[in-house]
Amino acid sequence: MKFRAFVTLNGMLGVPAAIAIGLWLLAVPLVWTDTHFTIVGDPLPFWLAISEDTARSLLTTIATAAITTLSMVYSIMLVVFTLAAGNIAPRLLQRFSRDRVNQVTSGLLGGTFLYSLSVLRATGPDLRPELSIAMAFLLAALSVLQVIHFVHSVSRSVTIDAEVVKISEQLERQINALVAETDAQHVDFDEDRLQTSLKAAQSGYVTTLDETALLSLAQHNDTYIAVRVAPGDFVLSGQTLAVVGFGGDDEKSACAVRDAINLQPYRGAVDDIRFSVRILLEIALRALSPGVNDSFTAVTCADRIAAALVKPVSDGLRGDVRSDENGVARLKVPGLSLDDLLNMTLHPLRQAAQGNILMLDHLGVVLNSLYEVAGPDARKLLSSHGKALLQTAGLAQPIRSDLEFLQRRLDFKVED
Repeated sequence: MKFRAFVTLNGMLGVPAAIAIGLWLLAVPLVWTDTHFTIVGDPLPFWLAISEDTARSLLTTIATAAITTLSMVYSIMLVVFTLAAGNIAPRLLQRFSRDRVNQVTSGLLGGTFLYSLSVLRATGPDLRPELSIAMAFLLAALSVLQVIHFVHSVSRSVTIDAEVVKISEQLERQINALVAETDAQHVDFDEDRLQTSLKAAQSGYVTTLDETALLSLAQHNDTYIAVRVAPGDFVLSGQTLAVVGFGGDDEKSACAVRDAINLQPYRGAVDDIRFSVRILLEIALRALSPGVNDSFTAVTCADRIAAALVKPVSDGLRGDVRSDENGVARLKVPGLSLDDLLNMTLHPLRQAAQGNILMLDHLGVVLNSLYEVAGPDARKLLSSHGKALLQTAGLAQPIRSDLEFLQRRLDFKVED
């Protein structure tokens, strides 16, 4: 859990460092091979035959170019971060730091630099490590190709539509995973056996919740655990994290529960649905603000949010009780209901779009599309959102034809 948080929340440190160290350590077996085994054949192939001076010059050039390009890559990333924070949304910076292209580029260049230095240190009159030098040349070629890919990726990172698509695809995967875990049947959860409240040792956001570990712990102790916080919630020090069925003197089990509920100083976990929703809403609300006045960006965000809601609207969402393999209820976790998801996504867009007939009309299109694929329960919720949409439009006192057009746009029955 801690390693996962280290990789996802501090991606520009963990992943690039791992790649760089891995390539650095690659020099050890290759130099050892060059030392103990000589290449048979005279003359050597042109890509292996090399003099001592040429070898040292080549390795010096590769190392210098790698560290210089690495500095350029970080400079470009800082510029992109600044543009994204000012023009799109400040919280996108956490997404960019987790971008695999940025991580691999930094790690490959850093590893090429360290590898070349190590091979250069071993090169001398008594040893010309031809195989190691060939690998350095290969790493240099890969670095050039990776930098080209990096520039292409960065050029798309400052495009709002492209970022909205990436965020919405991640949100769709998160929500679909939530739908896939829906319990097949309702299971009663006995909370009468819960005795002890476990408090948070520090304040922070709940970034990940290891349900597998909690379920296993509850089964091992033949007890029940009711988690009181959900991913994305901000927890104060001393606030209740979970209520458990074992006694407070079982410190080992209590620590295991706290470890399964990971707290971080800021949001940004991969599994945090609320965080992904808020990024899309932040982009949309910024676009609808008078200072930006970019309704079409908000329209794009509404479309992508609707795409992420298709599965829960049509199939429903899971319950909040988890059972072990024997069907015994062991764990209760707060989940996102369909009503929560719709309120979280549609209400802010509708409220910010008051007076913007273009956006209100498109929200009507979104509600129609969702209503078409929705199940019976979801249709009732969507109908109430349609009613709220008409009321919001009426508050701005539009001309009659605009309001009538919006009413016709909602071609399903709006609840009174």
